[in-house]
Amino acid sequence: MEFQREDLNYILQQAPLKKLEELYKKIDAKLGVTVLSQPSSQTLLVPVKDPISGGEFYAGEVLVTSTIVEINKNKGWSMVQDENEQLSLYIATFDAVFEEEIFKNEIITLCTDTNKYIEEQKSMLNKKVNSTKVSFDLMEG
Repeated sequence: MEFQREDLNYILQQAPLKKLEELYKKIDAKLGVTVLSQPSSQTLLVPVKDPISGGEFYAGEVLVTSTIVEINKNKGWSMVQDENEQLSLYIATFDAVFEEEIFKNEIITLCTDTNKYIEEQKSMLNKKVNSTKVSFDLMEG
């Protein structure tokens, strides 16, 4: 699978925090991370499309944490679910250096491993859901 910069926010939220931290420390030691906007929590309105009328409405709010960093004049941004300052900082850092060749392969490897984990979790969940399906035989009477 080919990973794009846009995929980082979604995929890496599922990655082990320890692996994210290790890579972040490497990047910070080698290139230096400048935090432009400290990790901050806020709520975000969630739009939902009404399937009947086609209109949109807001279903509620979700808590997110966002961060903006700069590395070698490249800005990186992240928005993660819940209140998680470390995760937001790490992902923003990877976003900033993704286009640079120096750490791109390590980020892609982390994305690949995490994506495998996400697929395995989905598969396990689907098996559990499928095992609860009830089949009704409709008899003609």
